Amino acid sequence: MTNVDLTRLPTGEMGWARFVEWATASDDRVERYFLELKSDVDLNVKKDRHKVAKWVLGAANRDPARAAKRFGGCALMLLGVSKGATTGIPGFEAKDLAREVQKFTGADGPEWDFERIPVDESRDVVVIVVEPPTGRIWPCLADGEGLVNGDVYLRGDGETHKATGAELQAMLARTAVKTRIPEVRVELMGPVNVIRADSGLLSEWIGRQADEYLARISAPASSPFGGILSTVGSLERRTKEEFEGQVARWRERASADPFAGIAGMAASLGAGIRLRVTNSKVFLRDVRVDIAFDGEIRALEWLDRDDASTEVFPDRPRKWGTDSYDLASLSIAANVARIARDMDGVPRIVNERPAKLSMSMAVLRPDEDYQSEDDEVVLAIIGDGALPEHVTARWRLTAGDIDDVLEGEVEVPGVFFDWVEPLRDLLVD
Repeated sequence: MTNVDLTRLPTGEMGWARFVEWATASDDRVERYFLELKSDVDLNVKKDRHKVAKWVLGAANRDPARAAKRFGGCALMLLGVSKGATTGIPGFEAKDLAREVQKFTGADGPEWDFERIPVDESRDVVVIVVEPPTGRIWPCLADGEGLVNGDVYLRGDGETHKATGAELQAMLARTAVKTRIPEVRVELMGPVNVIRADSGLLSEWIGRQADEYLARISAPASSPFGGILSTVGSLERRTKEEFEGQVARWRERASADPFAGIAGMAASLGAGIRLRVTNSKVFLRDVRVDIAFDGEIRALEWLDRDDASTEVFPDRPRKWGTDSYDLASLSIAANVARIARDMDGVPRIVNERPAKLSMSMAVLRPDEDYQSEDDEVVLAIIGDGALPEHVTARWRLTAGDIDDVLEGEVEVPGVFFDWVEPLRDLLVD
């Protein structure tokens, strides 16, 4: 018989395949509070999907301390496996299974997922994996095959059953114990990009650019296509008053924060940061980390260096005569399908200046050391006065089932760049 480590979950295709081989070679004695085997199951049928719901509820109601001894606290239900036979089960729609289970567990019910281990072209062994119990009591929320609305189910050795009075009393006693406060460390790995620039130079360029914009109003505009379109191309869609208003608003906004005009360059040329969260022994779900800075620190969306641009103030108005009817009629709008991105474990910018970041995670497992990617956020300080060598951020972490707010501070080192002369070469004719 293949030896397997029952203290942790199998990993990878080979790990799961060895585990299925071990279960097939075993007998009924392996079915305990952390493991169940079922061979004759079809998840296209409601009554069998209800068996999964009962397993999820029963596994989630176990004693967390006892559950932690096997599979890192998880519980496994193997479908399509019995003593001496690996038959697999027919294919099924995952969304139908999830929808049916949710009827009994609720939308915020216990965390669970499944693994598929192929048997042949039409059948798989399916492993239902229930995350470690948190101590919360999960009652059944609907009637079904073998399920009664309001009952509390518990996975024991060899069976999942309705909890007895004594078992319910033990569950209630565990929930009455003050929630264990986790030990969590939050770090920002990477630098804040400290950039010296000349605000006077940028302000002069803003004024000069705005004056050039307005001077173009009296000059005739022509189509870049020439010929017959040259007359049509002069039909600027904006009125002079609208264009003058755009220029005035841009001048006011840019003059109030001249360094904003080079933030895009900093986002593509600067180094990004990683958000690192290290957990202790407590299983956390619905985790949110918020990080706040003071002062002039900017949080910028990271840009690929291959797309780096030396354009300053990319939000400035289009020149007079370039927003014309002929260009509008000849342009073809590209309908790009937007794919919703999974933001679990991805830092997002809540506020650009002063920088505020937030990151949400569905779960943070015991002893987990999570690090985000470094191509999400760039931190930058752009100024012409005294610039810091490092900055300090405040962080706070909250999680479901934890009635407390964890807080702390983290220091981020700076890396210095002097852009005064390069910007002068770029902006001064």
